[in-house]
Amino acid sequence: MLLQHDRAPLWENIRDFRQRLVAPLYCPGHKGGRTLPPELGEQWGGYDLNNLPDTDTLHCPTGSIRQAEELVADAYGVARSFMLVGGSSLGNMAAVMATVAPGDTILVQRNSHKSVVAGIIHSGAIPHWIVPTWDSRFGISHGPSTAAVHQALDQNPQARALVALNPTYFGTVPDVTTIARLCHERRVVFIADEAHGPHFRFGQQYPVAAENAGADLVVQSTHKILSGLSQAAVLHVCSPHIDAAKVQATLQSLQTTSPNFAILASIDLARRQMMQEGPGRLSALRELAIDTRQELAAMPGLACMGPQHSLGHGSGFHALDETKLLIDTRPSGWTGGDAQRFLNREFGVQPELSGSGYLLCILTVGTLRRDLDQLLTGLRAMLVTSPPSSEDLGALNELAGRVAESLPEMVMSPREAFYRRQCAIPFDQAVGRISGEIITPYPPGIPVIVPGERLDQDRLELLVAVKRAHSPISAVDPSLATLRVLE
Repeated sequence: MLLQHDRAPLWENIRDFRQRLVAPLYCPGHKGGRTLPPELGEQWGGYDLNNLPDTDTLHCPTGSIRQAEELVADAYGVARSFMLVGGSSLGNMAAVMATVAPGDTILVQRNSHKSVVAGIIHSGAIPHWIVPTWDSRFGISHGPSTAAVHQALDQNPQARALVALNPTYFGTVPDVTTIARLCHERRVVFIADEAHGPHFRFGQQYPVAAENAGADLVVQSTHKILSGLSQAAVLHVCSPHIDAAKVQATLQSLQTTSPNFAILASIDLARRQMMQEGPGRLSALRELAIDTRQELAAMPGLACMGPQHSLGHGSGFHALDETKLLIDTRPSGWTGGDAQRFLNREFGVQPELSGSGYLLCILTVGTLRRDLDQLLTGLRAMLVTSPPSSEDLGALNELAGRVAESLPEMVMSPREAFYRRQCAIPFDQAVGRISGEIITPYPPGIPVIVPGERLDQDRLELLVAVKRAHSPISAVDPSLATLRVLE
């Protein structure tokens, strides 16, 4: 087949998508450059510099980068902050690898991002998974309860660190203050993946920020909610018990030596914007979310998760970031995937994520009321349109719940399995074999299968259902025709 080198398919696809887009309800937070300084938004290529005498060096900053990092640390009230150009994925890997050594036990919320698993693989640590709180009302997992954390600490007195989300992808947060206290009582390092919570510290009536609650290391995606360019993130060292030099050395081994200075500058600008305008912007954003929830509540056939759905003190759903709109489409008969395609095709509305029976829309500092008006208009039209498929959403929800509330057999450590000899086998022959790869629906990037685990029927069936819903699968073979297993 002759390839057409007069084409640029990625560029063409991005250009065409932007032309039909009306309401961006996904990350990054600047929503197409709305909250960026005009000169950066319009001329970002001119700011794509390199490590030069006048621009400083990311790996060993002594000039403007170091000054910018000091301002970030002061804004968040932490001891040291490191700017990242590899997103929270890089931050999660570095936080784990700087904290645990080969053979150490690390306690991990099972619905953590795949980057946490990558950090475990490369550190050689042994994970003890903490089962998250499953919520059948919406078909999602929350954080761990304080009881589950307490039990994990009791079962693993040798544990060196614990990783938990604050918040989850869906905006729910655990009792993070109690989790921090439990960790400190056992001298266990508490790593908070706060990728979706970089705004908590600057807004009233938002959940407590992990850096305020007592976390030792906090990872945040500046680009998800604030005005950072994609890949903009920070890693905060919040405790004197953390070796900041070890964190820096770990980042030096992972982070590119040729960072994009436009990304770095956007972190600096986002910090400045939050310090100058954060409370006002975030208050207005929360009011916009509250108004939209009220409109959604009046629509028969839909439900929207709200603060009233909290499971209470000490639970995995202790509080909610109200800027996340999780819309349950199951009462209408629409799958989340079909609803997302309808909204995008007919109304130019692009949610962040669709699940088997829900849509997730993320409101950020760049969200405008007209975005949400377009969403509501699209949903009203959807509700008077017959759904295109007849998927058994109840059965899917039950299957997802079984997977979320159980743990597969871990035959060997993720690192040992990842580096063992492997082979590709047909998907339908994989039950009972030991996985050699991370298999992750993306978004949200939560692994269904981790290296070293025995593949079981429920997890494989869930992957098939996710694939049937046209959701991308991050795997060596994303078609799922084959899986990588140990020889």
